Amino acid sequence: MKEVKLNIDNSTKCLCPVCPVQADSECTAVKRPGWEKGRIATGDVLAEYPAHPEAFDIEMGELESTDVAKRHGFKRPDTTDMIELYCSSTVSSSNCKDLDDDKRCQCPSCTVWATHGLGAYYYCLGKR
Repeated sequence: MKEVKLNIDNSTKCLCPVCPVQADSECTAVKRPGWEKGRIATGDVLAEYPAHPEAFDIEMGELESTDVAKRHGFKRPDTTDMIELYCSSTVSSSNCKDLDDDKRCQCPSCTVWATHGLGAYYYCLGKR
């Protein structure tokens, strides 16, 4: 199994924010506006990197320190507030305890899951 980076490339492919397991979570709903604000800041930063596709592979913590990111107010997401990339060792699992593991997990249909050869389900719940 490969290490899953907390980077823009993986973040844009991650299906966690639209996963049925999180759909009815009040906790996730509370975190969603902050996540959406972060997505907008990320888009603003990446709009200045069209000729630099390597920016997509930069760890978000490293991206935060660039001048472009500072100009747009981009900050590395607080992992306790994330609603995505639970398969990353940086995030690991959700801090929300009201996720519905009776709903169908979509990890096997996720590009990040397939690309990195991940073999377990319910990363958001920490069940590996």
